[in-house]
Amino acid sequence: MLKRLGKFDTPLRELEYSNYTFDIVMDQGAYAEFKRHRMMTQTPQRLTTHLGYTIPLLVTEAGFGSKYEAAMEAAIKMYEKLYAFNPDVAQYIVPNGFNRRVLAQFNLREAFAFCQLRTAANAHFSIRRVAQKMYEDIARVHPLLAKYMKLHNETWQGVEENYFTKV
Repeated sequence: MLKRLGKFDTPLRELEYSNYTFDIVMDQGAYAEFKRHRMMTQTPQRLTTHLGYTIPLLVTEAGFGSKYEAAMEAAIKMYEKLYAFNPDVAQYIVPNGFNRRVLAQFNLREAFAFCQLRTAANAHFSIRRVAQKMYEDIARVHPLLAKYMKLHNETWQGVEENYFTKV
């Protein structure tokens, strides 16, 4: 039944009986895409600067790496000052390049939809990295089911190598 699914077919309802829980660290930019998927339960931790930040390769190649890092370091200092005042307010100063932790739980049907959509060539590289990692974990647990997901031909390691200077 899975073999006959086309690229745009809706995954079978029976896939809703397999559930997965992920503890994911992704940058805030990827989270903006991730949170759009309503068919899963997501519990994000408060956005902080404590998990570090990513540096897109294009920023470095364009010669702005040191300015980018200086801006991120300035954001860390401002975050700490604001955090002392109010942790909720401090989140607003954190740029999208900073990482955040999210606990997510969803079924295999949503995994099909998410992984196929978010690993597509036109998806942002930051969310492609997350979706490829999730697919790899699902494939390790359920290789016979995961092999029918139609994903863009790349790995999360390839995404990191081709699109990031620092993750």
